[in-house]
Amino acid sequence: MTYVETIKKGKKEYYYLTKNLRIGINKWKKIRVYIGDKKPTKSDIKKFVEEIDRKIESEGLKKSNYSFLSVKDAKTLQDLKESYEDWLKQTSESLRRKLYDDFVIRFTYNTNAIEGNRLTLRQTALILKDKVIPSGIRASDYHEAINGKECLEFLKSYKGGLNDKLLEKVNGVLTKNTDVVHSGRIRFFDVKIEGSTHIPPKHDEVRKHLLNMYKWYSANKNSLHPFELATMIHAKLTWIHPFEDGNGRTARAIMNWILINNDYPMFFIPFEKREEYYLVLEEADKSDYKNYVAKMLQLIIEQIRSYGHKEKKE
Repeated sequence: MTYVETIKKGKKEYYYLTKNLRIGINKWKKIRVYIGDKKPTKSDIKKFVEEIDRKIESEGLKKSNYSFLSVKDAKTLQDLKESYEDWLKQTSESLRRKLYDDFVIRFTYNTNAIEGNRLTLRQTALILKDKVIPSGIRASDYHEAINGKECLEFLKSYKGGLNDKLLEKVNGVLTKNTDVVHSGRIRFFDVKIEGSTHIPPKHDEVRKHLLNMYKWYSANKNSLHPFELATMIHAKLTWIHPFEDGNGRTARAIMNWILINNDYPMFFIPFEKREEYYLVLEEADKSDYKNYVAKMLQLIIEQIRSYGHKEKKE
């Protein structure tokens, strides 16, 4: 974030253009450019913004300090987080609750529709908001809608770590009262993914891969950017495919759990971008994680910007 800083020396005031630059997960460096002893105009500020960018580049600070995010994407996420936090402070509890309820409806509709649920957005709203059961809908579609809301409510209050117990609970909630035989149980049989070239690990390797994922998470949760961490766990879960069904929904729910634990807004993958989403997952399957993380951000960036707040402008 770039801003004008006033520093007093004696009776005089001096103006600097200042930029706080992230140089690590919890480390920042303050870059200053002297403007003068007169309050700068908008045109002055614009001129010195270019100068401060040149100074950052000359000091070799322009490179990304993250494993997968670019400098631009990391800055975009930081600006969005700050504006989201400011918006929360200025918004009443009743309005926050109303918008959260709207998010739950949209998240539930989109994440279920990706997996073949036939409910419309309106029908999902009738079930979750108005507690009305639309005529002619499948029982499993109805239960998946109820389950999606219950899952998000559980994750908001969950204080434990990433482990088998959490995954089984989330998958169990999401597939409860549906035609899934082994709901909430890590699979003990092999599975295939229709329409995908990816072949999930054999059933006797699933727990080994999950254990490696938990170890990776513990080793990286304090060094990776939260968005990197969330999307990487999402990729690992969809690759392992640890359950009979509901793997995509489970992965997207866990991804949001990581984000809200780090004070980032939640998001959903839009149903209309389903094919693009599957292509993005293929980037992760090929271990092209920089492209994968960047494309995941592009899938949802406009959605985050529309949550009732605006991106900060320099």
